[in-house]
Amino acid sequence: TDTFPPPAPTALEAVGGAGVISLIWEPVEAVDLAGYLVFRGENGGEPATPLTPAPIRDASFADRAVTPGVRYVYVVVAVDSATPANRSAPSNRAE
Repeated sequence: TDTFPPPAPTALEAVGGAGVISLIWEPVEAVDLAGYLVFRGENGGEPATPLTPAPIRDASFADRAVTPGVRYVYVVVAVDSATPANRSAPSNRAE
């Protein structure tokens, strides 16, 4: 049974644009990496709302469900292909 989570993603950055916030981070090196889960919080709150229902493979994500004037906070978690999946610690927070 695999009980070891992948390493946490690092260097998460958020870049705002017209109607979108683009997220990029350093990819995780893990043989059994299934992908990444992206979480968002609002107005400095805990980033607990999942934006990706299933792991995504790219080390980037475009959040297009944003409202002008709202401050968003993001973290990314790496997950492996074990059943149940092991989750890494969260990445750094990006606002």
